[in-house]
Amino acid sequence: MTAIGKLLAFLILVVGLTMMTWAVGVYAQRPAWFNPLPEGGADKGAGAASYAELKAEIDSLNEAAKAASGLWGDSLKSLEAHEQFRANRRNGYARLIEYAHKGNPKDLIDPANPKSGKGFYLPVVDPRTRLYDLTFDAAGRPKGEAVLGSEVGPDGKALPLPGLDALTNSVAADAQRIELLTKEIADQRRLFDTLSADVLATEKRLVAMNTIRDSVQAELFFLSTFEVNVFETRETVLRRDRQLRDQLKRLGVSNP
Repeated sequence: MTAIGKLLAFLILVVGLTMMTWAVGVYAQRPAWFNPLPEGGADKGAGAASYAELKAEIDSLNEAAKAASGLWGDSLKSLEAHEQFRANRRNGYARLIEYAHKGNPKDLIDPANPKSGKGFYLPVVDPRTRLYDLTFDAAGRPKGEAVLGSEVGPDGKALPLPGLDALTNSVAADAQRIELLTKEIADQRRLFDTLSADVLATEKRLVAMNTIRDSVQAELFFLSTFEVNVFETRETVLRRDRQLRDQLKRLGVSNP
């Protein structure tokens, strides 16, 4: 029993020395969790070693989070404002494009014609944004003046250009009118060719009739002259016949 007791006493001594050594090491190398914050502040590269440094780092991160949240809120408001600005400008351009196609129903060229809306407007620059001003008044008209065309109204002034669809319809009507006029011109040309052929035939007939008339007049002149010559010749023959008879009577012929 004495040997066992000595062994246990020795083991207890060894364990006690071990515990004392561990306790001395723990006391000598205790963590700095409760140390105060250094005067120069926490070393950001080494990381937090105490609760004070952790608290300072947490406060710093909270401040950064607040600043980031405020910046995010301001950025969100700015983004929403820009998106609204973009949407307004898209709507403005869409209205101008619609006016360019169909005309502005609230700004008519002819009040009696509801389809004669003005189609094109001169751009106006907004001095604040240096962009085209796409705002409209209460009547739905943009700030720019209407673009004038070449067509003149009853008062002698140039009329504004209508929408593109109206111009297309006008061009289509003009094209149909041109086709009709072209067909009429072709018919008139054929009639002209027919009349020209008739005129040429008539001229040929006139030339032939003039030739016949000249020939008849020449023959008439010849015959008239020939009749005169025959008459003179007959008179000469009769005169010579009388002369011969008179000479024969003088020569003694009783009834020559």
